[in-house]
Amino acid sequence: MTLIQHNIKKLEEIKSLLQQLPQNLYTEPKDILSGATIGQHFRHILEFYICLEKGVKTGTVSYDERERNILIETNVEYAVIRIEKLIHFLALLKNDHTMTLKANYSNAIEEQTIIQTSFYRELAYALDHTVHHLAIIKIALSDETERVEVDNNFGVAPSTIRYREQCAQ
Repeated sequence: MTLIQHNIKKLEEIKSLLQQLPQNLYTEPKDILSGATIGQHFRHILEFYICLEKGVKTGTVSYDERERNILIETNVEYAVIRIEKLIHFLALLKNDHTMTLKANYSNAIEEQTIIQTSFYRELAYALDHTVHHLAIIKIALSDETERVEVDNNFGVAPSTIRYREQCAQ
């Protein structure tokens, strides 16, 4: 499976979970998330892919300049539609290419860091970032087992899954 296919698979896993998530659970502030919502975490995940999509068109990706679309975090159906568009975008891409990453790692507004990168490198980052946030979402859903079924490997890095399988043998 290619890196693009792995990302598509992860987005399909998210879509599958969202399709069983009640709207009120999606927007309910969770103490375990410091008052954030599950929807906010899904928005955060998806907006990294949206930034990458824009970056493919412009040659520059900036995760700092995310839109922070409130509709993604408050409307499950809209989030599912956005995922479908991202899957379509990824499915059309075939080759790696160079890009520029623009980021600000300080609190000072005017400080910018420019790094040469590639589409595949940023796609690998998006996948790792997604797994990290899915682990957080899984924790937030741990007390919702009656309403939502979450796979044991949801939010677990592939290297950890492989390690656990090796240990089980």
